[in-house]
Amino acid sequence: MRTEALKMDRNCGRLIVKDGYVICPSCKMRTSQVVRPDTRATRLQLWCRHCKAAHIVDIESGQCFFSQCPT
Repeated sequence: MRTEALKMDRNCGRLIVKDGYVICPSCKMRTSQVVRPDTRATRLQLWCRHCKAAHIVDIESGQCFFSQCPT
């Protein structure tokens, strides 16, 4: 049951990576965070310098997901 909850969180939000940079889900501008195909991070704080929003994300094999769903 715990793994189902984690899968639901993983599917909550997928971030866009364009030209190796993560796109902010709030303002749709490019952040300064570079993601390579072998990048892995857990509970990384993603900061957008344009809209000043912070998001907690998980990065696995170059794919970015929201770690926490916005309420």
